[in-house]
Amino acid sequence: MKKALLFLVIFSICISCKKDNSTDPDNNNYGTVTIGTQVWMTRNLDVDHYRNGDPIPEVKSASLWKSLTTGAWCYFKNDKDSGVTYGKLYNWYAVNDPRGLAPVGWHIPSDAEWSTLSAYLGGDSIAGGKLKESGTSHWNIPNTGATNVSGFSALPGGWLFSY
Repeated sequence: MKKALLFLVIFSICISCKKDNSTDPDNNNYGTVTIGTQVWMTRNLDVDHYRNGDPIPEVKSASLWKSLTTGAWCYFKNDKDSGVTYGKLYNWYAVNDPRGLAPVGWHIPSDAEWSTLSAYLGGDSIAGGKLKESGTSHWNIPNTGATNVSGFSALPGGWLFSY
């Protein structure tokens, strides 16, 4: 359960070896930021098609989400307006699908890539604050330690619990 939740929350960000902006199959544009030797998207992924053009279904029911064995996406709290700011949430099957969730030249980051990012920013205890958007426009008060010195501008994209 924890692993599935982690993928919903975090892995809507992509990493690449290229340094330019990118467009996905749904014509969304993503800015980039270089942190150490890595290039990251500065916006959460927001696709409803795999890289090859196959559709990814939207699933609004938590009970159906729990029983899925195929890729799906949803909006946080099933609120389409949240997608404008936070993008979409994806289940493990969509993230791991061989058709590709990320745009060409990009991929979903591995645990090792997240560890590299964290280490570059000073370790797990402080890296989050260096990645998070400062202020409380999108984060709950007090958002302590959020400096965004990395330029990553992490936002709280949400989750879907299904017990």
